[in-house]
Amino acid sequence: MAKRWILRLLRLIGVGLFFIILSQIDQEELFLQLQSINIIVFGSSFPLLFCIYYCKTQRFKELVHTTEVGLPMIEHWKIFNIGVFLAGITPAKLGELGRAAYLKNAGIQTAMAFAISIVDRLFDVVCIGIIGIASVGILFGWKASVTLLILTLIASQLGWMLWKKVKNIQWINAAIIPAMAWTLLSWSIYFLWALLIAWSIGINVSIPTLISTFTITGIISLLPIAPSGLGTRDAALLLLLAPYGVSAEQAVSLAFLMFISIIFSGFLGGWYWLKGVR
Repeated sequence: MAKRWILRLLRLIGVGLFFIILSQIDQEELFLQLQSINIIVFGSSFPLLFCIYYCKTQRFKELVHTTEVGLPMIEHWKIFNIGVFLAGITPAKLGELGRAAYLKNAGIQTAMAFAISIVDRLFDVVCIGIIGIASVGILFGWKASVTLLILTLIASQLGWMLWKKVKNIQWINAAIIPAMAWTLLSWSIYFLWALLIAWSIGINVSIPTLISTFTITGIISLLPIAPSGLGTRDAALLLLLAPYGVSAEQAVSLAFLMFISIIFSGFLGGWYWLKGVR
């Protein structure tokens, strides 16, 4: 009971931050920004979210099929989208681990089901971490990037030493290359999706700068203090884009459009969830 209340309070931090930001900017200008959206460009960005989900479903399937249990692609698609829905209503996307329950129902042992869900998430963490090192260099200078790289290498070495001590991890070897390929493709589509939303509201900043901003913002939005990065994404975009002439109203508009796109894309998983997919 106490843990449940702690999680609720954590979610309120991001929501509170969002309303603080909203109270400090010109709300009339914010509405004007939202009214001036290029609907065609913004509309073309939305289907890309499902392309991302398809790539990650393929990665999820590669990991599941290292076990003795085989599921048809449509079942993987449903389970993955349910995870998207649950991630959207929980801080730091912790709801994604709910996929483990569906894998258990499919006949996979509980420990392996959670291992698959965690490893699936780790592919994104590793990918965005690598891109994040370059992003820090672009936004804050290469000295900061080199420092972060050194710390990352040290942490990676420690992580590798721990990883080698874990038993029964051979199952992942066959899936590493295809899983990483699907991960890289999904992140490429993610950046295109985010760029289209930025362009739809007239943000004309260089592509490397925007990609770096989206990378660091994505990392910050994983903090377990808000559902779907509400508030944290706004604050990060506002601070990171301000030096490039992007107004606070534009930054908040960008964060809002990204937020509602993610929420609406989760409705499909919510429908599967309510339908009672096993």
